[in-house]
Amino acid sequence: MTDATNQGYAAPAHPPAPPVLRTVTVAVDPDAAFVAFTERIGAWWPLPTHGMFGDTAGGVAFEGGRLVERATDGTAATWGEVVVWDRPRRLVFTWHPGRDPEEHSVVEIRFVGDESGTRVELEHRGWERFGREWMARRRRYVGPGAWGAVLEHYVDVVEPRPDAPERSALEAAYEEFFTEAERGGFGPPPEGEWDADQVIAHVTLNDLAMTAVAHALIHTRTPLFENVICQDRTVLAAHIERFGGDRAALVAEGRRVSAIARAALARLDEGQLAAPVHCRLRHDGQVVLDQTMPWGVVADEVQAGRHLPAHTGQLRDLRVT
Repeated sequence: MTDATNQGYAAPAHPPAPPVLRTVTVAVDPDAAFVAFTERIGAWWPLPTHGMFGDTAGGVAFEGGRLVERATDGTAATWGEVVVWDRPRRLVFTWHPGRDPEEHSVVEIRFVGDESGTRVELEHRGWERFGREWMARRRRYVGPGAWGAVLEHYVDVVEPRPDAPERSALEAAYEEFFTEAERGGFGPPPEGEWDADQVIAHVTLNDLAMTAVAHALIHTRTPLFENVICQDRTVLAAHIERFGGDRAALVAEGRRVSAIARAALARLDEGQLAAPVHCRLRHDGQVVLDQTMPWGVVADEVQAGRHLPAHTGQLRDLRVT
């Protein structure tokens, strides 16, 4: 028998690790499917089970070419960097939640229109970068609760719930608040009160907390709604600092987060809206509410009838006449 190693024989290279492939079809056109995946990812991504911050996760979004998760206090964790943003056909980003950016794989999303709507194709590849660990790394994304389950939550948002309650009062309250914020012309606040930027930051962080409650209800966690973090002046200052004094950008972020909060609220069925949620709310350092309430009452009626109008009034009072 001839010894192949002595005849210049080279063993074949290990074949590339196969990608993870998952597909769903949604009854909207490719542009709407692309927008739902990118702009509303915070409403459908299963953050309590597939995030870095667990029950304190407030949202995830594409920010300045990065995919970023934020806790309810604004703390951030970067999951990946955008490589291709080709609306409405294709999205490619690196993927490294909880790891160094150099330890990344690659996720590609393709939006293919057809007669029934859009076929959304997810391809997760690049496992060979991890050497001997590639099989263990890949395995985390192929079983129950992995990419297939994540995409089912995406479908739940991209195709609106036909029996979702009408919320014109809530929509109007948000629009009134942000219109007031965009008008500007604010002066300094009375001693000890918030300035305009702090009011806007508070509403945004409060919406992150409300989104977290919606996610908890969807994923059968025990929710708690409290406003201590979104009133903390240090937390408010950190959020404002992200925008470097650009109030227009601060308001735009508030609008974006509020849209996610409402999209997450729209996912809830009657039972989830009626679910009791313990609410612990403070005002000027005093506890003004410490009781269990149906979440639909808090997120819809209290938000539209009390919380947003109160802060809209704050902004009006700060305007220099």
